[in-house]
Amino acid sequence: MNEKNSFWKIPIVFFITRLFILGGMVLIFGSVAYSIAVLTIPTLFNLDINTNPTLLSQFNNPTVIYALKYIQVCSSIGMFILPAWHFGKALNKIPQNYLSLNKAPDYKEAITASAALLIYLPFIAWLAYANEKIQMPPMFQQWEAALKATEELTGKLTQTFLKAENLRDLGVNLFVIAILPAISEELFFRGALQNFIKLVSKNKHLAVWITAVVFSAIHGQFYGFIPRLILGAVLGYVYVYSGSIWIPIIMHFVNNGFAVVCSYTPFKEKLPLFLQDGYVFEEWYINTGSAILGSLLIFVIYLLSRKRILYNGE
Repeated sequence: MNEKNSFWKIPIVFFITRLFILGGMVLIFGSVAYSIAVLTIPTLFNLDINTNPTLLSQFNNPTVIYALKYIQVCSSIGMFILPAWHFGKALNKIPQNYLSLNKAPDYKEAITASAALLIYLPFIAWLAYANEKIQMPPMFQQWEAALKATEELTGKLTQTFLKAENLRDLGVNLFVIAILPAISEELFFRGALQNFIKLVSKNKHLAVWITAVVFSAIHGQFYGFIPRLILGAVLGYVYVYSGSIWIPIIMHFVNNGFAVVCSYTPFKEKLPLFLQDGYVFEEWYINTGSAILGSLLIFVIYLLSRKRILYNGE
């Protein structure tokens, strides 16, 4: 019995089996949540998608957009929050402790992290622009065309999601696009996955970058892979330094919330050009300065965390 138990504790075996458990949770909880959403849409939104499945592709219908947002809410809970919580239990740990939910954020670190995220935006926008310019070899032209078509459809849906004509739309968007994704994705990627990789590998840098790759890849946008990879790494290092999952949650919320507020029609019409969606600074020193200053603020978070640990004995 002891030999059998020791086999499952071998690092590589432990790592693979637990990843399968996490993946299984995502598949099961995600499928159930999606099914519940789809089954309840006809009742909640008066959309007969059972006899007419194409209804959900009518992006010009406000009711359809709200139904799609409802699906996203259910999917976020099923794919990210529930697996993250139960994965902690699967590791024989208290979920709120494993996910660092029990550690309140330091307000100085939270403010610094939020400022760093906003300062990074020009650099992230330039990375997105550079990523979009990547061209594949001729042999992959068909695949490239399919990727671009998917990106175009995703971009159209995103803009439709972000559209807010009144305060009700703005409130819904802040919850669906900013608050819930910030909580659910950070709990899953930084709280569950990054913590687990760090636990097994004993290497925080490996954990941060592997998680950032998965974080970017799972969004399924090839032409947004690089900026989302860098953003994921930034969130990962901030989590490592702060020790509180609430700091990357706040950063994630600021990133998404900024896009939501800038898309609010009464604000959008008055925004300066450089704050509008898709704007990229041509000046190299602005983008370079954005990357350097943002990174310096992340280093400040590291220093603040060291100081906190020294004085509080954490």
